[in-house]
Amino acid sequence: MLIAFLNNLYKKPIEYQLFWIFILGQIDDGQVVQVELKHLKNRFKYNKSTFYRILRFGLNFFNSDSNGVSIELNKQNLIIQVVRNKKVVNDEKQSKSNVELHKEIIAHLNEKTNKKFTIKNKQTIRFINARLKEGFKVDDFKKVIDIKSEKWLNSSMEDYLRPQTLFSAKMEGYLNEKNNKKKPNERFQKTQSAVDKAKQVDWFSQG
Repeated sequence: MLIAFLNNLYKKPIEYQLFWIFILGQIDDGQVVQVELKHLKNRFKYNKSTFYRILRFGLNFFNSDSNGVSIELNKQNLIIQVVRNKKVVNDEKQSKSNVELHKEIIAHLNEKTNKKFTIKNKQTIRFINARLKEGFKVDDFKKVIDIKSEKWLNSSMEDYLRPQTLFSAKMEGYLNEKNNKKKPNERFQKTQSAVDKAKQVDWFSQG
């Protein structure tokens, strides 16, 4: 927290204290504030090595995930902003983006199985998130759905076409199974070939 930084700051030489008390004084809750490096250099007139050593001291703290202030450096400015917690903000962004992934995966599952799963089921989301954290992509989920739907639909295994089965720890194994689905034209060609061969036989001349 900010108090921890101030406690460490007061143990530093006066140059550190003057520099960072001035910067922290620029904080405006809810607003993004930019402080020009040129302005800081002119104000404190430290030599170059001292200036950047003092600057790094604060930046190392404010770039961590444990404080309520974000201070970042670009080429010309310090960008200062109050945040609740960087980690929380990032987690919220990640959760929001994952909602679209959840919807896409569940929609594909429902389309292939003619079922009505929803993203409101916490267990469903837990299984999907667990696999996402392991590095699986949306296309991997869809491929597993396609493979197992082809094998299990209209069979005694149909009830297992559900998120807790398909997206369990066994998902990698399912993903590497071969999809034995034959293309429609391939099945048609084989059927037509069999019919053509049958036509070549003069059934009525035999016997």
